[in-house]
Amino acid sequence: MTTSGLHTLETSAEAALAFLLGAQDARGAWKDFMLPATQSDVWVSGFVGTVLAGLSEPAARRAAEAAWRYLEGVEGRGGGWSYNAWVPGDADSTLWGLRLAEALGAGDSARARSAGAFLARHLRDDGGLTTYASDEDIRQYVGLPPEVSFHGWTHSHVCVSAAGAHLSSHREGLGAFLLRTQDARGHWPAYWWFDEEYSTAEAVAALTAAGAAVAPASERAARIERAAAWALERVARHVAFEGSRPPSFALAQALRVVARASPSPRGRETLLQGVSRLCAWQRPQGGWSPSARLRVPRPDVVVPEPGAPWTLWRGPPPGIASVEDVLRHTFTNYSLDLHAVFTTGTVLRALNEVRAVLLETGSPWTRTA
Repeated sequence: MTTSGLHTLETSAEAALAFLLGAQDARGAWKDFMLPATQSDVWVSGFVGTVLAGLSEPAARRAAEAAWRYLEGVEGRGGGWSYNAWVPGDADSTLWGLRLAEALGAGDSARARSAGAFLARHLRDDGGLTTYASDEDIRQYVGLPPEVSFHGWTHSHVCVSAAGAHLSSHREGLGAFLLRTQDARGHWPAYWWFDEEYSTAEAVAALTAAGAAVAPASERAARIERAAAWALERVARHVAFEGSRPPSFALAQALRVVARASPSPRGRETLLQGVSRLCAWQRPQGGWSPSARLRVPRPDVVVPEPGAPWTLWRGPPPGIASVEDVLRHTFTNYSLDLHAVFTTGTVLRALNEVRAVLLETGSPWTRTA
């Protein structure tokens, strides 16, 4: 890696960290997204805090600790955490809070133990994690009658399981679930995200860290190589993007997958191209434009269809009167991370992971975009 290339990457990462530090509020929380449940602060704080807890900068560590203090004070029903304080607890929000706790050495705290017990109740018979263990609380919150199925929200979700497989207490069980759910094309499907790069990056990172407790090294390597072959094609597509809203979130996640594969000339060149593109897309304020697309399928939909009439959430239209109106206008919608902290945290994590690989392999890098 050349000095100029390393400087560009590090400068980009420093600006991204400054952006995230500036976006943290006095409580220690970050906010992002906008859905019928309004903005998220609890779940988003767990995610961004986990990203910053993995950095070496003291300011990042202090921000992560402030996020944990905030989450410690959030009393969730049943002991878990949720999208925000008004929504019933869910496994995804809870696992990100627990990942932050483990990263900071607080995994044995009373609050983390309570959240851990809550999370364990979300394990399904197939070995995966569901977002909601029961439809009771979330049905009441949404306001749907008993005849509307919530099976879509209460069955195992691969994207949630992949993120949860990083936790020490679930690494083996969820790791085995991931081995069973990898798509033949190499990726892992996502329920709550349009971009399957997210679930694939989380799955690959979890399998990389799992060790022989999940599978022999040769099998894990084969799974990761298959995922990387898929991700290489995704990077090529994202790098070629020309438009006003670049896919920074998806590109960063795909680069995380490629970075964990066995070193190869094509893989190194792909990492160089991807990082160059991300640096070119960075905004002057240090963040990236919102590109993390969180979707909300109808609760009775088990496999979301990409071609469904997805609508960017802008609030409910007037005149909603029937259950069908609620299903039509409250679901099959999505939100971008309007404050860009989720995308920026994702890109910052990817830059640091790719930087470590490029330094280890001695790859040259110059900014070409």
